[in-house]
Amino acid sequence: MWDLWSADLSGHILVADFNGQPIGMTRLVQLSTTEGWWEALRVDRAYRRQGIGTKLINAALDLSHSLGLTTVRACVSVANTSMHPLMNQQGFKPLGNHAVYSAEATDSAPTALKQLRPQDCERVWATINRFALEEGDRLFVVRGAKWQSLTPEILAQQLKQGWVWGVSNGDDLVSLFIRSQMENPDGTFWIGWLGGTQTGLSLALEDLCSLAYELKFQSVGGFLPQSNSLLPLAKAVGYQIFETSTYRIYAKSLDET
Repeated sequence: MWDLWSADLSGHILVADFNGQPIGMTRLVQLSTTEGWWEALRVDRAYRRQGIGTKLINAALDLSHSLGLTTVRACVSVANTSMHPLMNQQGFKPLGNHAVYSAEATDSAPTALKQLRPQDCERVWATINRFALEEGDRLFVVRGAKWQSLTPEILAQQLKQGWVWGVSNGDDLVSLFIRSQMENPDGTFWIGWLGGTQTGLSLALEDLCSLAYELKFQSVGGFLPQSNSLLPLAKAVGYQIFETSTYRIYAKSLDET
């Protein structure tokens, strides 16, 4: 991971030291001209409960301001109960919980999902806006575990790459899947965004396993909203939901500070 981070020019590693020895670190990644992703807060056990974590967070936020970012997001394991009050104190707003979903690729041809093309961009964007009812619904998972706003520009890029598929009912799109990339690929066909009607989602979730096999992936995986409607649909078509790997997404508007 260190090699990946060192080679990533969009990332900034911040280190706290004591007498020349590193005792804590965190990382800020600039995802766009206005959005940042803050991650990997670590403090040496011997120096915890001394405010070092707070100082590292403030340093990351100061850097965000200097880069001209207007929004910083982060995710925290739901099980990390000591971190959530700190996020609230720092002005981060919770956007909802996402759980890790996974299913094995299956040796069968996809029947419902059809690849969409760049000329479909306006229709696809209108469909996304129809499905995305909350702020968190329009977030796109990039590089494995970083959330940023899904925009028409990002959608156009994904369509150009051939990374957008949809399920149609007549002329209407009833579900959409946008593929994402992993920071450290491991043979998983990664879900960047998924939305639709209950029927459309059920068809897409099942078909994704076939599509993954067709594209030479071993499995399908991703972070999906931990919603009452999605959970039974995913389980019904064979997805494993890792309840212990559930994360709360947070966002902080720097315009308000």
